Amino acid sequence: MGVKSVLGDLQIVVERHSDVLRNNALPFRFLVVLRIIGFIISYLHFARLLLWLHPYQLASIELWRIATSAFCGHNLIDVLWTVWCLHFGTNLVRLNNTNESLLKLYAITQGITTLVIVVFAYLTYIFFDSIKFFYIEPLVGMTPVCSAVMFLPDTIVLATPFGRIKYAHLPFFSICVSFILALTKFIYFVSFLQIAIGVQVAWTYLRFYKSHETDEIYGDGSEHFTWASLFPSRTQLFFTLIGKVCFRTLARMGVCKRQVRHVDLNSLQSVAVGINLPALENSAKDSERRRQKALKELNERLNKTRTAEVANYGNWDEDENDEPSSVAVVSPQSSNVHSSRPATETEKESMA
Repeated sequence: MGVKSVLGDLQIVVERHSDVLRNNALPFRFLVVLRIIGFIISYLHFARLLLWLHPYQLASIELWRIATSAFCGHNLIDVLWTVWCLHFGTNLVRLNNTNESLLKLYAITQGITTLVIVVFAYLTYIFFDSIKFFYIEPLVGMTPVCSAVMFLPDTIVLATPFGRIKYAHLPFFSICVSFILALTKFIYFVSFLQIAIGVQVAWTYLRFYKSHETDEIYGDGSEHFTWASLFPSRTQLFFTLIGKVCFRTLARMGVCKRQVRHVDLNSLQSVAVGINLPALENSAKDSERRRQKALKELNERLNKTRTAEVANYGNWDEDENDEPSSVAVVSPQSSNVHSSRPATETEKESMA
């Protein structure tokens, strides 16, 4: 009874505070606190043995390390970057997302990236006999989550004489910086792999699999969120070709699907009349212009036909007037009508 009552009370508390947990940054602050605690205890030898993850340890089914290793690691650069991303970056991303969707994105990116690197470590150990990723370098830290936070709104961060730096450039910028830090031994080389693979995993999820609350469309199919847009503009043509090859390969494997947008034409009838559609307006104007031109040509043809008919009727009347006709002369003394022919001699004598 005691356990059931505790669970019931906990459920009541969660239901009462669900709106608070949904709308504020408390879950992400909790992740920051856990990461700082993991940074501190990572200097203890027994904590490293118990909580850190090396790929070979999964062979003994020590699965808890997948979760605990995300909050461990004693690299100060990694900790500072994680705190910045979970505090500043998450606040920006939360403007257009819910806490549930962000936590789901972070968990998917962290988990899949870890599993991919484990498989990569096994393959390098089997085929190349390399123990660097399999035994030596640990899989710790939340760098995959930081890679997912890099997909921020496409706004300008800084304007420089060489060009403008946008939030859309941060994924590629983070990959380049982490590669330089790995070469200079400031971070593990596996951390560079976590960032590079995390960017790819997060973009794939956001592009093809993220669900929307308002409709049944998955992912973001907009033109400004293509894979080539993650790279500098001068190199996007090259990466566009690579992206098409990779996408077709993944589509054949069933990993990705081509997005088909369906438009319900009947729903367009409910659009308000005040909304201006330039394409439809231009088409209507062109149709009206052609109709007016056709009516004008028809009127001109009718006018020409009427003019020709009037001219023909005038010529016919002139022909009738040219024929000889007798003129009747009415005598003022008699109402009899006489012909206009010349009178004969007999008629003259009778008239006299």
